[in-house]
Amino acid sequence: MKTTTIVAGLSTILFALAGIAWFALELVPPSLGFEDTDDPAVSVLFIREHPEVFIQAGLVLILMSIFLTIAVLAIADAAKRRAGGVALTSMSTFGLFSAAFFLVFGALRVGASGPLLHIAGLRDDWGETAYLVVQMAGVHGVGQAGVITLCLWAVGLSLIGLRTGVLPRALCVLGMLPAIRLVGVTLGPLGVLPDSDLLWPIFMAAIVGTMLWFLLLGIVLLRRSFGSAAALGLGVSADA
Repeated sequence: MKTTTIVAGLSTILFALAGIAWFALELVPPSLGFEDTDDPAVSVLFIREHPEVFIQAGLVLILMSIFLTIAVLAIADAAKRRAGGVALTSMSTFGLFSAAFFLVFGALRVGASGPLLHIAGLRDDWGETAYLVVQMAGVHGVGQAGVITLCLWAVGLSLIGLRTGVLPRALCVLGMLPAIRLVGVTLGPLGVLPDSDLLWPIFMAAIVGTMLWFLLLGIVLLRRSFGSAAALGLGVSADA
């Protein structure tokens, strides 16, 4: 069980670091003067000049999927003694769905870069249309789905932690941060929330905050795995 907790901690930390790297790569186009990544003409020009960034983001997303899958399974196994039941299984399902969405997103980025540039080389408007297809299916499709299900997993783990004491209370309270993203996704399209231009930076910050929360979670898991039996909150026995 102690080994399982170590694996859970390391994989969670690696997932969080990969997530932060992915977010940083998404900010590269604006930092290089390509401001509107939803503008197909601007984005096709960026990919022509910096195709490696597009592919690197895809590879990082695939790594995120691998690390997240390991983390979800390891955390579920380590916590089942104290937080077993339907709730934990349901939350783990959200985590695995998130990993699957990130995998598809990454594969789309890596696989589409070459054909996209080829099509753009034939006709500019064809290339722009191809980019819009990749953008809608990727960022606004499986990418959003991956973030939403990841937020559901984080909030679910926090609620389970508060109920069972399997995680520190302060960490569980911080784990409510991803709920901001969930509320925005739910109420934003209904016009309930104020100006979306004002809330967009908050929603983006919530993604970064979620990755930082998983980084803290991984650190907590590692600290507990190397701590005394009395300090371990994930059911690790003294002889584990």
